[in-house]
Amino acid sequence: MKTLKLLLILCSVIIITGCNKDGSTISGIYVLNFKNEYSIASDTLVIEAYSLAAGTFQVQRRDGFHRIRNGKILPKEFRQEEWIAVYDKDKEVLKESAVGKVIYINMANGSLSYGGIYQKLK
Repeated sequence: MKTLKLLLILCSVIIITGCNKDGSTISGIYVLNFKNEYSIASDTLVIEAYSLAAGTFQVQRRDGFHRIRNGKILPKEFRQEEWIAVYDKDKEVLKESAVGKVIYINMANGSLSYGGIYQKLK
């Protein structure tokens, strides 16, 4: 009897995982680090499934940066924002409708583009 229950639970988990395939491939933590003459920054996008049935995802953007003024590196500043985006499977993009933010997803190499190329952490 215990074996039967375990098999049913295992099958349920496999089915649920298969149904959530799109969400699990998009969901994750993506990072971008860059430096130019005006700033040094590290940017993180955290994407989590919000409602897979509706194809919506919660996106959190967190970045920390040092401004560079007259060759001097200023103290680190932080920003954080959060929004809900809808996934378009055909175009492989996440779209936020209130402000019009668009995140382009490249499933082949596990990266996305949002003002720069973010790499997915494994």
